[in-house]
Amino acid sequence: MVSRVVLLTGAARGLGKAMALALLGDGHRVILSATDRAALNDVISESGAGPDRAVAMPADLSAEGAAEKLADDASSVFGPIDALVNNAGIGPDRLTSDYLNRPFNFWDAHLALARTFYFVNALSPTLLAARLAPTMVERGWGRIVGNTTSLDTMLRMSLYGGSKAGQEAEIAAMAYNLAGTGVTANAIIPGGATASRMTDNVGLPREDVFPASIMAGPIRFLISDASNGFSGRRMLAIRWKDDLPVDEAAAKASDAIAWTGFGAQGVHPKSTATMFRRD
Repeated sequence: MVSRVVLLTGAARGLGKAMALALLGDGHRVILSATDRAALNDVISESGAGPDRAVAMPADLSAEGAAEKLADDASSVFGPIDALVNNAGIGPDRLTSDYLNRPFNFWDAHLALARTFYFVNALSPTLLAARLAPTMVERGWGRIVGNTTSLDTMLRMSLYGGSKAGQEAEIAAMAYNLAGTGVTANAIIPGGATASRMTDNVGLPREDVFPASIMAGPIRFLISDASNGFSGRRMLAIRWKDDLPVDEAAAKASDAIAWTGFGAQGVHPKSTATMFRRD
């Protein structure tokens, strides 16, 4: 397997930690980012990777300019970034402690709260990708992966669902723009409640949630050459089967990225037909 340079945000705990351990286990060089430096260092220690393969780079992606600075700083560690994994996010537990039984109502939103959710969950991932994609295209290989959320979650959880839906819509646009460049863009979704900070305090028994390790197989595939040409898809980790050949596992675990595969599509003037082609 070719060793790639990966920038992984939200790498300190839960799903991000599981993906970091999987990628480091495959021999990739990973810049791990989150707000908690100590927790990032704990992940690196657990992986056994030395400083030549793993570096902690704290960043607060709710701050203006933080995404661009992180992209630039990360690119100076091991060289140009080959793969960006946008896993950092804030969840519905920031809105209400009992979000399963008493979900947040949209009329309780205010500017500061909405800005934080959309900045972290949609805008910063888009800006990171925008900063890093050009050098990926120049080299003819790259990966952009974003952790979004299940379609029913988008519906039920104002601000969280909306901001994650926004990120996925941007990933769909990225896949369209990047077609034929060797750079792919995909969404990855756990596909169910997983062991993470989002589920720790809502009364779910541990046996009712999936382990964070379900992310390992899908992210290993998406960052490998086995996923060449695999783009504009949403990968559900709970469907991934490690005992299948990777191409078959990917086909069974993925679907069309939102919003390309859902609902009636628009009818456009013939003069704009090329713009709206989906092949």
